[in-house]
Amino acid sequence: MIKRLSLLLLLVGLFLINPHCANVEQNQNIIKSVRVKEVPFKDLRSSIWKKAPVTRVNVIPQNMTLPSLQTPTIQYINVRSLHNDNWIAFLLEWEDKTRDATVDVNKFTDQVAVQLPLDPKSLPAFMMGNKGGRVHIIHWKAIWQDDIEKGYRDVQTLHPNYWVDLYFFSEPMIYAEGEFPLQPTTVDYFITPEALNYIPGAYARNPISIFHRTQPVEEAIAEGFGTFTTQPKQNAIGWGRWEKGVWKVIIAKQIVSDDPNDAPVPEKTYIAFAAWNGSDKNVGARKHYAPWVELVVER
Repeated sequence: MIKRLSLLLLLVGLFLINPHCANVEQNQNIIKSVRVKEVPFKDLRSSIWKKAPVTRVNVIPQNMTLPSLQTPTIQYINVRSLHNDNWIAFLLEWEDKTRDATVDVNKFTDQVAVQLPLDPKSLPAFMMGNKGGRVHIIHWKAIWQDDIEKGYRDVQTLHPNYWVDLYFFSEPMIYAEGEFPLQPTTVDYFITPEALNYIPGAYARNPISIFHRTQPVEEAIAEGFGTFTTQPKQNAIGWGRWEKGVWKVIIAKQIVSDDPNDAPVPEKTYIAFAAWNGSDKNVGARKHYAPWVELVVER
């Protein structure tokens, strides 16, 4: 019995001092961005991603402010990072049984976001920063991914037999004629100045109301709860794909930017994460999150 106990203690001691075991533990708390010649902005299956180590970042339900998340459905995000001195990219992977990107009332979309501090030496609060501690957020949405790949979807996409009696502000005008009304075939019916007067979201250039979307990500700044503000200049790139119960999403940003709202990317900084499960009614603050994780950029 004593011999077995001694052997067990010896093995535990070897495990604790073994440098390989220590690296495994360290890698769970550090994301290493590997330098490559070319960053794959849209190629989720590129072999280049294998050059970067995987860091498993555990996420927890947000319960600091309302609306809070009571039951988590996402446990972790696997993160890889590559850069080419001009752009830094992150490949994010997490398990999700359903692909949620439906345009409808009381339906929510799958989402993921990364957050970087504008001043890594004076690290702000990880929960969207704090007053005087600004953060840079890049937010990807599955429903925006579909806007790009499938085109902007309106009511008739989900309900093809819906009835329209009159859209007098569209070009050409849409009105009921006979048994069935005419139908708008594209969003271009509503992009005239006259039409936009009746579509306040698009008129105000609300990011949610963009008809012709070019990127599935939105860049924003924040200094605390409720301060999420869209950046005037959008530089980030994103792309995502759901397959067999797993989301893979690429989020990329410039390392050096002339935009004062963009976070710098020195050799050592920090990054935080958030993820939403649409089928579980995750939206807004009802999300999964991970606080600051150290990010080391290989030069």
